[in-house]
Amino acid sequence: MQEHFLKISAVVFPVFTIIGIGYIFARIKRLSLEPIIEVLLYLTIPALVISSLVNKSLVINDLLLVSLAACAVVFGTGAMSWVYLRLIKRSELRGFYLPAMFMNSGNMSFPLALLAFGAAGLTVAVLYYLAISLLVYSLGIYIAKGRGGFAEIFKLPLIYAAAIGLVINLTAIRLPDPLITTFDMLGAATIPMMQISLGYRLHSASLKEPGISLAGSLIRLAGGFLVAWAVVSLFGIEGLNRKIILLSSTMPSAVINFVVSHKYKVDSDLVASIVAMSTVLSVISTSLLLLWIMD
Repeated sequence: MQEHFLKISAVVFPVFTIIGIGYIFARIKRLSLEPIIEVLLYLTIPALVISSLVNKSLVINDLLLVSLAACAVVFGTGAMSWVYLRLIKRSELRGFYLPAMFMNSGNMSFPLALLAFGAAGLTVAVLYYLAISLLVYSLGIYIAKGRGGFAEIFKLPLIYAAAIGLVINLTAIRLPDPLITTFDMLGAATIPMMQISLGYRLHSASLKEPGISLAGSLIRLAGGFLVAWAVVSLFGIEGLNRKIILLSSTMPSAVINFVVSHKYKVDSDLVASIVAMSTVLSVISTSLLLLWIMD
């Protein structure tokens, strides 16, 4: 058990450290996040999507099953969020949906899946990430922007990058090595830039509504697990697919939620709070989940 906790700590610690660096940097240097957000949305994130899909072999037979489970978790936690906001009579908080619905199925789920279940686990995690990415870059932007949001989707390169990466993967097209390296290098900048941006934003954000932030974190972590458990139980999903679906569905809120909320100016303070709080709480929830599913 102690060994499992040490492995998890080795993965989670760098995430907190980089966010902390962004927070400290904000204390000594003031700058605008707008150019950084634009670079993320238009350059590094699309490159990361293509790089991930090109470099990892997908299992076609599992693609539909895992994707449907990911969609069920997103819409299930979305329904929970809708009920909660109406119970507290705060339906105007559109940004609340983003961190409650969209989990960190990439830069946290990937290393956890690899450490716990090897290369086969990582492959299934990539399938889950693909479905979530398409939802974030379509439904997520629509939620953030509101009316006209779907038109905005097609102005961003993110959804095209996902489509291109999927086509290249499924058709086994081999890109030239220098081009693959270019995507790898550009995409590698995404994760630290997003985390530094979050840390920087947290410096000027305060937990004005800690109760709502906690509720969003619980919907993301506990709600995501409950929906995933219902799906795998209802459809009899077993083995590695079951374990990775449960693991990915219980990840904390993704940093991309902050990026999107900041760009479209929709409750970014609240989104940042939920992302940070759910990440902290996930240290415990993820550890307990891994102890269960690794038996």
